[in-house]
Amino acid sequence: MPRTRGKLRIGLTDAGRVILRGTGFVVLASFVVPSFGVLSILAAVSFVGVAVGLILRPRIQIGGNLPDRVISGQVTHLTYTLTNIGRFPAYSLSMRFHALPDAIEQVGDARMVSRLGPGETVAVAVTIRPKRRGSHRIGLPVCESSFPFNLFRIGTVRQEQETLLVLPAFSRMRVPLKYVSRHVNTSNLRPAGRAGGSPEYIGSRPFVSGDSPRRIDVRAWARLAAPATKEYDDDLDDYAAFVLDTRVPKGRVKSKSGEIEELEAAVSLCASVAYTIHRDCLIDLLLAGPDLHEFAAWPKTVRLERVHEVLAGVGASTGYSLDRIGPLLEDRLPEISEIVFVVLHWDEMYRRLAEWAERAGCHTTVIVIGEPDVAALGEEWPGDVRFMLAGDILAGRVEQL
Repeated sequence: MPRTRGKLRIGLTDAGRVILRGTGFVVLASFVVPSFGVLSILAAVSFVGVAVGLILRPRIQIGGNLPDRVISGQVTHLTYTLTNIGRFPAYSLSMRFHALPDAIEQVGDARMVSRLGPGETVAVAVTIRPKRRGSHRIGLPVCESSFPFNLFRIGTVRQEQETLLVLPAFSRMRVPLKYVSRHVNTSNLRPAGRAGGSPEYIGSRPFVSGDSPRRIDVRAWARLAAPATKEYDDDLDDYAAFVLDTRVPKGRVKSKSGEIEELEAAVSLCASVAYTIHRDCLIDLLLAGPDLHEFAAWPKTVRLERVHEVLAGVGASTGYSLDRIGPLLEDRLPEISEIVFVVLHWDEMYRRLAEWAERAGCHTTVIVIGEPDVAALGEEWPGDVRFMLAGDILAGRVEQL
């Protein structure tokens, strides 16, 4: 939405900082040698630059918004439109973010617009790089003018803020899962995301973003005066679940960016596996620490987005036990085909959960973030446990599960 109101802000350009330092040196030198003339010239140039810049400051309307989501570590190009709604031409215009959170950085300088006539519009790209996943509040970009001498930036800072969702870094991997189809209970919400080879029509439901237009039920739409989608059912499907360990010891030292390396690696690996298998499986559950997230009511085409949104906000947690998380998962295991454990500590709690999954007939995969520790495996778990280093995951060196 276009915005023009805000608070006036005056800042120095690189050339302005040089002039300011030069003025300081001249002031110091004036105690030794006469330099009133040079000091007067510098002061006059600075005064004229500020006065002319304020008098002729442009009236610029900014159009454009942040994207819905970006990926951590990837460069993102944002495009904004500048429209001169004033009666005079605007000179030496540039766009930049005035105050970004520590998790976001602006890369390079935006293109300088030398002249923008009255009523003219130009598109300007601003490049940012998110360094940390999560939901971040970002102030609107500022259009500044450095006219006439390129000594001062004069612009209007708006107080509104927008929210930028930064997803965890992920990539496609080689994931050798079995994709074993299971008979499921068709009386629950699962049909919202089903996809089968010979489906049977079982009714209609309200249209949800992500549904295929080909399955719109025209008759139900006319009867209910609201879009409706046809539901189909096949008794066999591949359902996947993820169990993510978020337990971080108290006092764990964070990195300079405020992250805990092992947790970030676990989240990134979970996001990568979900991205790799989402076309072959219906991702049904995500147990992140003590919180269970269900996606059965969402269409298959949007489940990956929902999983990544949840992973973007996952934080460290402590104090949960098997008695708390076991009942959340145990009743759903008979309907799950594939289950992937990504844990920071392979201990009795997650060992028992994995055993429950095995007994329920799930194809179970366990990944431990950390150095290989044979003693931690014990003899009670006969399944396959794989160890992966956090640094390798975050650096993108892990290509196969």
